Amino acid sequence: MYGWAGTILRVDLTSGKIEKEPLSEELGRNYIGGRGINIKLLYEGVKPGTNGLAPENVLIFGAGPVTGTSLPSGRLNITAMSPLTGILGDSNAGSHFSPELKFAGYDHIVFTGKAPQPVYLWIDDDRVEIRDARHLWGKMSADTDRLIKEEIGDSRIQTSCIGPAGEKLIKFASVTVGKDGACGKCGLGAVMGSKNLKAVAVRGTGGVRVPDPAAFSALARNLRQAVMQEPRYSSLSTYGTPYLYTNRHKVGGLALRDGQESGSFPGFEKISDEALHRDYVVKKKACFGCNVHCRSFFEIKDGPYAGVSGVGIELSVQEAWGSLVGISYAPALYKAFDLCNQYGMDSTECGQIVGAAIEWYEKGLISKQDLNGVELAWGDHKSMMELTRMIGERQGIGDLLAEGAVLAAEKLGKDASKCITHSKGASRTNVDVRLMTAYSFGLAVSSRGADHLRGSAAGFGAPGQYEGVPMAVYNNGITCTLADSLGLCKFHTTYLRMKINLKDMVEIFKLTTGLEVDEQVLRTSADRIWTTERAFIVREGITRKDDYLVGRYMDEPVRGGPHDGLAFDREKWDKMLDEYYEIVGWNKDGIPTRATLERLGLQSVADELETLGKLRD
Repeated sequence: MYGWAGTILRVDLTSGKIEKEPLSEELGRNYIGGRGINIKLLYEGVKPGTNGLAPENVLIFGAGPVTGTSLPSGRLNITAMSPLTGILGDSNAGSHFSPELKFAGYDHIVFTGKAPQPVYLWIDDDRVEIRDARHLWGKMSADTDRLIKEEIGDSRIQTSCIGPAGEKLIKFASVTVGKDGACGKCGLGAVMGSKNLKAVAVRGTGGVRVPDPAAFSALARNLRQAVMQEPRYSSLSTYGTPYLYTNRHKVGGLALRDGQESGSFPGFEKISDEALHRDYVVKKKACFGCNVHCRSFFEIKDGPYAGVSGVGIELSVQEAWGSLVGISYAPALYKAFDLCNQYGMDSTECGQIVGAAIEWYEKGLISKQDLNGVELAWGDHKSMMELTRMIGERQGIGDLLAEGAVLAAEKLGKDASKCITHSKGASRTNVDVRLMTAYSFGLAVSSRGADHLRGSAAGFGAPGQYEGVPMAVYNNGITCTLADSLGLCKFHTTYLRMKINLKDMVEIFKLTTGLEVDEQVLRTSADRIWTTERAFIVREGITRKDDYLVGRYMDEPVRGGPHDGLAFDREKWDKMLDEYYEIVGWNKDGIPTRATLERLGLQSVADELETLGKLRD
């Protein structure tokens, strides 16, 4: 077998039983790998209505066939029922962990049950064992990584672990992948915590076999060189995703004061890409096989956060911890990012809920007493760091906020929900999405809740443009699905207007696996993957009513900035949904039709949805 390692590792944490199952060529051809095979395994392994924190939930780590090759292929997908949203939980991160898993001989790990005490999984090529992790419970993420490496006596092994947030079942707890990557979305760290699974550690001494190494190397070399010729390459490789913040500031598209106002951020110059690179970046950082190296090591040398160092930050941190909450002190952004990483929390979700908390505090929905005496204010980074610590420890109001913005708002009542924006339970307040219709529409129809990495077309169309959006989101969805399933980084693809397109992915797949495919075959695989994802969330009650944004950005016009008064047109949004459903083969309720399911070889899925009363053509 080429490309794939050829083995699915199944770990029953309740009994301690470990089994190795062959990965069939048919499964690889139909679902590719990574995100694709993960959803196939999850759909079959989890019953409808399963609580994300129950032992019956299934947790899946997945690599793609391209993972571990000389292409930018350090991506890992982690999938489970989400405790945050109650639907599909799926997150993707770049590091060196996923290639190491392939080198050890495994494509996927499927965890079931719950260990009777804290454990971690140790994979050393063919030898796989469950080890006691009681001495690691309560440790921060970085300490966990260090202690496991010391225990095993090898600093080169790769780990994926949780911090205290995962242990405390914080609904947006993340999984630290490698030393500095993170599967942040959907609360998958809480799923690990609910299973008493502190970490997975792996050492592999093998490699990834391809049928024609010379031809594959030539393709990889040509694609890397082509990427380096792209106009965006220089900015992305120098500044990382923070370079995108500059344009959002220039066009007046930043969310201010929790999205109550929009426009340009007055403190932009202090947290711009150039300022961060000039004052805090030490050297560049790349994921496995990557020549874009969009991340950087940083160090804070003076001030109240002197000594904070690590790898970061991303565009979403500038938005959620900068303009959204009024912080223009760059070291505070790094500190917030580091604090979230140490606790093991999604830094974007956490920043958004801190922004909501400040507005709720201003409106009297939460009190100083709720905050243990902390007084929240826009731009007051010290109070925000204390609130973040409270969330990470589930202390005071932090216990409520640890449930996520949507559930916290519901429990607070009194119009608290009007202060946030989400889709299917996942927040998206950090940037004013009303200026980007194709971006917003992609968020709304995403299979894991508001998410720009499932098909949102950020660069498509002008503010207020609706024409052409469904097809743009569909095509971007093809790219994103295939990248996640192959194990490629999206930042090298047309998703970010870079080089690698569908035609290139066909050649990559062929030269990696030795299987003959064409563009239509890969498109069909992408359709099959996200249709299975859609069927999964349909089982949980998702329909057309959920393919909208909910809250401030959907209900209110833009206030302030050059786009003051711009608002979504619900009638045009409905027409976009009709067009999108027709493209993907779903009915007017947003449910895949039997004809679509059978065309994709998903007859058993169609039968189940019909039995559940969900299938209505």
